[in-house]
Order: sequence, then C-alpha cells, then structure tokens
Amino acid sequence: MDIPDKYGEDSKKRPFYTQICSLLGIEYPIIQGALGGIGGPDLVAAVSNAGGLGVLAAWGFSLEHLQKAIHRTRELTTRPFAVNIMPLSPRFTRSRAELMVKEGINIVTTGRGDPREPIVQFLTAHGIKVLGVVPTVRHALRLEEEGVDALVASGCEAGGHVGRVGTMPLIPQVVDAVKVPVIAAGGIIDARGFMAAISLGACGVQMGTRFVATKESGASPEEKQSILEAVDEDSVVTEILTGKPARVLSSPQLEKLLQSMKDGLPLEEARSRVMELRKKRWRKEPGYTSVASGQGAGLIHGIVPAKEVIREIVSEAEVLYRRLDPWFLG
Repeated sequence: MDIPDKYGEDSKKRPFYTQICSLLGIEYPIIQGALGGIGGPDLVAAVSNAGGLGVLAAWGFSLEHLQKAIHRTRELTTRPFAVNIMPLSPRFTRSRAELMVKEGINIVTTGRGDPREPIVQFLTAHGIKVLGVVPTVRHALRLEEEGVDALVASGCEAGGHVGRVGTMPLIPQVVDAVKVPVIAAGGIIDARGFMAAISLGACGVQMGTRFVATKESGASPEEKQSILEAVDEDSVVTEILTGKPARVLSSPQLEKLLQSMKDGLPLEEARSRVMELRKKRWRKEPGYTSVASGQGAGLIHGIVPAKEVIREIVSEAEVLYRRLDPWFLG
C-alpha cells in the first residue's frame, strides 16, 4: 500500500490516508453514496464528522429545499461534505450547478456517467472539485478528459442506478485507463470490501447501502428492516422505477408489478402504479419496501450510527493490513 511520505513515522498510524483524503480534506477514504430521499443533512453531517465524506443528494429537492438542506448540513458539521448532481435534465443540472457556486460548495459528485453538457468545466472553473461516478471505462475516459478531479467507478452490485460491469473487473480497468484518483463502489459493505478495493488500485471507497442502514439515515424503519433481512439474491434490477436500470430490494408489491408487466400490463399503467408506491413512501405509509440496495445487503446485521460504520471499517481494515504487511508489524 502506498503510504504518503509526508507523514513520516506517523504514517504507520494512518495507513489509509490516501490521495483522495488529501484531495478532499478528509480523514478516511470513505465516501457516502448520494441517497435520494434518504441521505439528508443528519446522515451527511454524521459521515463527515466521523472523518469520511458525506454527500447530500440534490435529487428529490426543490432548489429552495436543497439550499435549506445545505444550510442545515453546515449547522451540523464544519467538515467537508459534497453535493451530488443527478443529470435528470439540462435545466435541472444547470440550476443545481449554479446553486453550488452560489453556496460555495467545494465538492460535487455527479450521477452515473456524464451530464453531457459543460457542467464539469463550469464547476471546476469555479474551484469546485468534481468526482464523476462512472459505470464503464468509456465513461471514465470521457469524464477525465472533461476535467474531473477523481472518479468513482461503480460496479453493477451497487444499489440504485447501475451499469453492467461488476466491481471486481471494473476497478482495475478504470485504474489502468486513467491518471486521476479512482474510488471504488458497488457491493462494498465492510473492511474486507474496503481492503479488496485498495488492493485493486482504488484510493478509497464509496458506500450507499451500508449508510442506508444507519441511525441517521432518512429511510423508514420498514426500509431499514428490509435491508437487515435481505440475503444475497434479494435485489433485482429493473427500469420500471426510474426509466433506467436500478437495483432495489425486491418486495411483494414490486414482484406483483413486474409479473403484471410480463402478463401484458401496459407500460403507462405500470408507471401509474409506481407513482402510487412512491406516494406511499413519501407519506411514510407501511407497505413500500423497494428501497435501493446493493447485493451486499446480506452482510449488514445491525442499524448503527454512521460513526460506528466508519470506525469498524477502519479498525478492522487495520487488522487485515497487519496480517498482510510484515512491515506494518515493525
């Protein structure tokens, strides 16, 4: 593992202080994935206060609400945090980017792939560091050319919108293809996944599903419980929820809807039923359990504070590191 020389002897105490830590001003190379509707100020601040990078999702917020969420996050933490911009439409993307400049946000993560407009250049021109989330080497090369400061290579094991390439083959190929730092995402839940990502050449990890199942998460108790009860085969990838492939936990409601579509249910009717499910979620009614979740949900066995998630990963990763690196034993 590459340990920064600038820490000298102290580097033995900080074996996971990587390039991304220096770039973002964080203590540990652990980034919270943007969680639309779930990752509010409480979670974002908790992750940042614990030494990682909390990420506030712009999706699901009006501009006014997003601005208030940014202000609230700043009340809860003085440490770096980021805002994620999902490329829903040119107008949406541009308006959120302009708000980032107005609010003096220092770090922005993009949605999967590229907004396909000069948003990266717009943000970097205003001194904002941009982390592009990508599902392929092709996307990684394009965003590097546009000027991103780092890349989050996200494998198809992840929750939410996904590509088709698995994390294990994706990460080293992106690392070999680009010169900017690469962060690994997709199915990473614990210290073993963290260490695997570092071994593949990544300089950090992004985790979404693990942070859904935390005390500060905005997920409903039912949604959190569904993650605790999930096993490796319980997630499905479907386009019906957003129009693009997204991995979520299966549920009786979703299974019934997907079966109805196989039986000939018109697409417009299916979308109408999806909206009804979303309304249930917004109203926090029981019965909506199709929360975005990666394939690693079966490794989650408790709802704990975000600080505890980061502490466990770092401490357990150090134990693994000592086993693998005789030098560390000193």
